[in-house]
Amino acid sequence: MIRRQFIATVAGACAAGALPASAAAPYPSRQVRVVVPFTAGGGTDVVARAIAAGLSESLGQSFFVDNKPGASTLIGSEYVAKAAPDGYTLLVASVPHATNPWMMKRMPFDTAKAFAPVSLAVQSPFIMVVSPASPARTLADVLAAAKARPLSYASTGSGTADHLSMELLALQAGVAMTHVPYKGTGPALADVMAGHVELMFANVVAAAPLVKSGKLRALATSTAQRSSALPEVRTVGEATGKPFDVSAWTGVLAPAGTDPAIVEQLSAEVRKALQTSATREALTTNGAEPVGGTPAQFQAFIAREMQTWGEIIAKAGITPS
Repeated sequence: MIRRQFIATVAGACAAGALPASAAAPYPSRQVRVVVPFTAGGGTDVVARAIAAGLSESLGQSFFVDNKPGASTLIGSEYVAKAAPDGYTLLVASVPHATNPWMMKRMPFDTAKAFAPVSLAVQSPFIMVVSPASPARTLADVLAAAKARPLSYASTGSGTADHLSMELLALQAGVAMTHVPYKGTGPALADVMAGHVELMFANVVAAAPLVKSGKLRALATSTAQRSSALPEVRTVGEATGKPFDVSAWTGVLAPAGTDPAIVEQLSAEVRKALQTSATREALTTNGAEPVGGTPAQFQAFIAREMQTWGEIIAKAGITPS
């Protein structure tokens, strides 16, 4: 009789959520899905896999990468925005997270409200690359050719930082170029290497190995300082004499409503993973700079990015589609 009463009491407490936190399973108690809204092989994907490997080792559960590309990252982002806010579905976001609200007439979610920022992960430059068969050997060659006719350039999608970086350069130089969007860095770079598209601003994490192996030629970097991965490549600013400083970033978000304790735990673990020798080597070898940061810092960073890119989009005269 006493045993039956005890079981009934426990069952009632479970239903009412009255059990103490110590009785709940510790997080994470099962595998965690890490959504990357790009195809495999790009800069965001490389960063996500390095972080996922670090979290898997640190927390003793599988953090597996799930690539969901398309619609300028909205397919993968919407998937996470609508996922259960339990910490078992995460998003590895990048610049489109801040630009899409300016590029899209209709958003499937409110960017500022649909996610709980976890941590900024890395920042890295873009590298302007062409096929080794291209006649262009400098940025000056590209701009001279673009004055004669519109050159075709690849990007990882409309509203991505590589797209907008090229638009900003074209605006500064007073030339027109033809945008060819792809679903990710991998297929875009494949077409640049094959000569189907003439050039691209590619994330250094994905592009540097191809430049070093001779499969691509690097012409310029997008940041104010030269890339540590390709220090011999001049910056756009050095080549043109005009200020130019654009970088890629990658960070981790959870669905809005995720337990703040889980968000804080994940943030601390991401920062710890970024400091391990294995993760740092995987990232810095190809020019990505581990950053880290608290949820509040990442939230403020995203707000600044949205404002900055909104101004660039307006100056470039790009209208929402």
